Amino acid sequence: MRETALDEIFAEFEANTLTSFRPPGVPAAERQVRDRRRRRRRLVAGVGALLLAGPAGAFVAAGRGADPGPPAPTPVPSVSPTPTGQLPERRVVLPGAPGELTELRFVDARHGWALFDTCDPGGPGDPDATGCRRTVGRTTDGGATWQPTARLADTKGLARLLPVDDRTLTVAVGDGYLVTTDGGAAWSRHSFGAPPPATQASTATRSGFVVRCPGRRGLEGRPCPRRELSRIGSGHVRPQPPVPLGQESDHRLVEGGDGRLWLAVRDGDRLTVLVSADGAASWRKLPAVAGAGRLLVSPDGADAWLVSVREDGFDVTATKQVWRLVGSRWEQRPGLPDNVSDVAAANGGILTVTGAYGSVGFWADGRYVDVPELRAALRYDTDATLSVEVLRDDTVVVSTGSAQITGVGPGITRTWTRIT
Repeated sequence: MRETALDEIFAEFEANTLTSFRPPGVPAAERQVRDRRRRRRRLVAGVGALLLAGPAGAFVAAGRGADPGPPAPTPVPSVSPTPTGQLPERRVVLPGAPGELTELRFVDARHGWALFDTCDPGGPGDPDATGCRRTVGRTTDGGATWQPTARLADTKGLARLLPVDDRTLTVAVGDGYLVTTDGGAAWSRHSFGAPPPATQASTATRSGFVVRCPGRRGLEGRPCPRRELSRIGSGHVRPQPPVPLGQESDHRLVEGGDGRLWLAVRDGDRLTVLVSADGAASWRKLPAVAGAGRLLVSPDGADAWLVSVREDGFDVTATKQVWRLVGSRWEQRPGLPDNVSDVAAANGGILTVTGAYGSVGFWADGRYVDVPELRAALRYDTDATLSVEVLRDDTVVVSTGSAQITGVGPGITRTWTRIT
């Protein structure tokens, strides 16, 4: 057969069948990928059901027995740019832990805590649930490996992690607190009405300052007509900051790595910030700013910012405004992207922001830089709310559901790892 005849046949075939072959729709493909990801997450459940003897609420600390000797040195996570489209992923696996991963909390680039739970995993939780089995895990190598530190049998109610650092953790569960101050080797139980200093520190600043109702040590309780600045271990601070701390006031207390204390109090649409450089002995009041919704301080304490985006994601103004403290004045800077849902301050004059549609990026000197590899990794998690925080060592943590993405390194060039 002549070559031209073959060409005519294939041309006719292409014309007749061109419209009959269609690729799967993008929404359908995204749903399929999302379903596969959810199924993989369910596989993180522990191996078997570990039955523990003992009374309700009893727990056993793991790792007892023969002395394993000094731990092997753990290398510091390397800092190199994550290749675009290639986001490493680490799974939280606790041998013998029943249930699923329900909470993940990092305190720095290397150290973190995890909670596995058999009661309503992945859901809103049932405050009346009973017979729950929970396992607390710990990592010292950035999530590469995990070790169980406590197994809680027959607990009830909701459970949550309240970490302070790599060795101090409170587990709020049932009708009290379980506390460790040595990395999980030993635990103690306390009632809700008498939280120990380690538990109180989970909601305090680095030096132990906290705003709370007078005379109360608990983390929660009935509202009070006025609040006061206190310090764990010494109580009421004298003199008090020269600003009302009433029941209706919205306040935020922050302490940077340089030891300065920052207290922000909002009254209507105006935010007033006070700063103390001598451990709350004296305060300097900065000019109030209309339209500011939130105070941000970098981990090293060098930079202070005001943004119009509050912690609940609500924008006080029509645009995402930014102010930076220069001397004793708040200077307005170019605004953030319109779709910003959360924002946190990093070292070096940088803000880390998350978008309402699964984007993560950095804002510096009025310029926004997107992180494309994170956008690709979060593409199928748009049904989860993104939040961002910057830890004390300047590690960026993006949270989505029970998964977290850590960014290690200085500036905007970081190594990103997804931990689920």
